[in-house]
Amino acid sequence: MSKSHNSSMHFTARNDYAFKKLFGTEENKDIMIEFLSLVTLLSKDDFDDVRIENSEQIPRFYNDKTGRLDIKIRLRDGRKIDVEMQNTYFDYYPKRSIFYCSKLIHEHFMSGFQYAQLKKCIAINVLNSPFKLSEKIHSIYQIRETEEQTLLDELLEIHFLDLTKLQKESLTSLEKWLMFIKTDSKEERSMLAQGNPVMAKANKVMDIFYLDEQERKRYEAAWEYESDRLSMISESERKGLERGSRQKALETAKNMLTMGYPLGDICKIVGLPQAEVEALK
Repeated sequence: MSKSHNSSMHFTARNDYAFKKLFGTEENKDIMIEFLSLVTLLSKDDFDDVRIENSEQIPRFYNDKTGRLDIKIRLRDGRKIDVEMQNTYFDYYPKRSIFYCSKLIHEHFMSGFQYAQLKKCIAINVLNSPFKLSEKIHSIYQIRETEEQTLLDELLEIHFLDLTKLQKESLTSLEKWLMFIKTDSKEERSMLAQGNPVMAKANKVMDIFYLDEQERKRYEAAWEYESDRLSMISESERKGLERGSRQKALETAKNMLTMGYPLGDICKIVGLPQAEVEALK
């Protein structure tokens, strides 16, 4: 690929492979620590001896359509952090995040353990689609008393970071990282990285996608994987709507038969063949 063609290409850290390359690999732990310390307000000291439990960068995840693409992190004291990049938001994501975070809480909890030994789980969802439950860029959910807002327990904490609500003026340190993730502009990433050595390193990681053919292929495979996944979800929803619509038509036809409507009128109203309506008698 020619240099001029490379310079016109756009790459973004919203891509699953690029996101995990930046924030979920051993060689880039310092990038992950800076970003997560800003999201969670944990001290960087809390990340001493941090372990990335699924740090593999295996292209077969995309080719075989298998495997989770989140980043699972375990702190030295046993606390867990799960990070995901979501380019398309579905209404079930909050429930999904609660469910998966709950699984992580008791993942290493064995028979004979005491409940006091359960460790906190923090779920972080970076969204490139509007988060409908809040107008904030960064929303944090915990279990609290509804009026007094007292914390029941810190065991569960879920973050939603909405990239669509970012403004380019007066960015905080966290918002600069979010803009770095959101943009597909090489020039904008370079500007954001000025004066921040860790973000400058992240920028170099992103530049690799312009220069390395294998990395480009993995990056492109990740987009193909996401497109296929969304297409399957869309097809399943379409079929579900069709089944629901057909069932409603059958129920309407049955009620109209009971009420004595002429067969021809029923078929016109519900849009079903005469044979199907007759079979309901």
